[in-house]
Amino acid sequence: MKKYHSEINRIFKPLKKKQALTMLFSAGVIVFRFLLLIEIQKLVDSISQENFDITMGYIKKCLVFIVIFFAVSCIFQYLFRTLEYTSHYALIKSLFGDTLKKDYAFYEKYTSSIALSMIKDDSKFISDWKSFGLITLVLNIATLVAAFGIMLSYNIPITLIVFGCIALCFVLTHFITKVIGTKTYDLQMSNSKMNQKIIDYLNGIKDIKQYKKEGFFKKRLADYIDGTTYKYSRSLSVYYSIFVSIYAVLTIALPVLVILIGVILILNGQYTIGQLMTTYALVGVLQDPVMNIPEFINQRRQALAMQDKIMPILEKEKSDYANDHLEPLRTFSFHSDAYTFQDGKRILEHVDFELERGGHLILRGESGRGKSSLINIISGFYSIKGQPVQMKYNGIPVESVQPQAYYDHVLQAPQMPYIFRDTILNNITLGENYSEDAIREVIQMSGLTEFVGSKGMDYLLEQNGENISGGQKQRVGLARVLLRKPDLLMLDEPTSALDAELVSTVTENVVSYCERYGIALILISHNDSFERYYEMIQPGNKMADHVAI
Repeated sequence: MKKYHSEINRIFKPLKKKQALTMLFSAGVIVFRFLLLIEIQKLVDSISQENFDITMGYIKKCLVFIVIFFAVSCIFQYLFRTLEYTSHYALIKSLFGDTLKKDYAFYEKYTSSIALSMIKDDSKFISDWKSFGLITLVLNIATLVAAFGIMLSYNIPITLIVFGCIALCFVLTHFITKVIGTKTYDLQMSNSKMNQKIIDYLNGIKDIKQYKKEGFFKKRLADYIDGTTYKYSRSLSVYYSIFVSIYAVLTIALPVLVILIGVILILNGQYTIGQLMTTYALVGVLQDPVMNIPEFINQRRQALAMQDKIMPILEKEKSDYANDHLEPLRTFSFHSDAYTFQDGKRILEHVDFELERGGHLILRGESGRGKSSLINIISGFYSIKGQPVQMKYNGIPVESVQPQAYYDHVLQAPQMPYIFRDTILNNITLGENYSEDAIREVIQMSGLTEFVGSKGMDYLLEQNGENISGGQKQRVGLARVLLRKPDLLMLDEPTSALDAELVSTVTENVVSYCERYGIALILISHNDSFERYYEMIQPGNKMADHVAI
């Protein structure tokens, strides 16, 4: 039998006590529900004895059981609902944490929308089963057994008739829910692809507008929905209609049949009115288990199917790194015979350089030659496995260094950094504690003094900096990376969105900051501001600090 991943079991282990408590109160709900039905049967039958004291005794008992049943049911429902929400949130938190630990290659294969679907939507199937699915299944089975037990004590023939009808409905619903589960999974996958298409098309809205392709992309999405998503939903509708019709038979036809048979038995003196009323109520109680048991058995299969879908997150990365600590940078060397992408494109042919602590390197070359790819390789965002590329930090192969230890010393600021929906301060510190002097220094070095002075450090930046300019986004990202004082800093076009005055100021500030703290700098810049500044402060050393890509 297929089992749940060890990571899934680990996440839900702390919830076992709450599950046990929920199970205990669910048993209490069953016990007091059937005790109440038995007492009602006795109450009704006692009326024919014309003994007021006995009847009043049963009435009092029924009232007590109603109060207890209400209290136990309230507690059970509270535990049940909190268990449902708590388990799903616990799974979301854990899966998100595992996703953040993935290598950058994971994010190249799975877009943010696909990862979101795995973390939030697909995981719901798993959390539902692991949290309350088994509880509900046991509750329904216990209800079924208890109901038939009471009915058997009243009359065997009528119980066998009801059992036969229930068994037939159970077999049918079991088959139908299995099919519904398969169709639901197909629909879920189709919806994920539909979401991805919508996001893809909306991201390209500028080209869609410019080339007047609104109708073209509308038709592409409509064709996909009609040919795939709607097909699965239409098929689901057929099976759900049969499923609901069976439920209607259980709800209407079976209780009527029980009454007809019961009346005949009463007329023959083989049944009492109280027993008929209780049997009628028990048949109503049986309806939910008959429909729910196959559904929850199928829910387990769905949960296991969704586990396969989120397996890319659950699978742990191999952590066979030989080095989990690095000393401050002395030298960093890079050698590449060539780097080949999956599509066959080759870049970085015969590129070699060595950089010492506090040194600088300006990367030159035409667009598309691999300058940004080079710093992404150095950052570990692109894998060098199987590539004729070597990188060494203080003589240590970079691929042997634990990433967290590596990022203590090596950082890059991309051309357009990501801005989180948070304050200016938190976007720079990312929740870490730094002194006010250190923060004030990088604010000044990044040319953010005027911006911060007018807005304040608590000014809320919208997602991806939608409420600030591109230049301000660049400078926030620059302040973020400078604050960490890495041994090796890589900047990709750090002044591309700045005006001429700010370019000069930021260039001078960055160079002086790196010199002050002994930071080695690798720089991509299409303007010559850094080149001119280094030539001014280090005359005659121009060519030694350049690499042509």
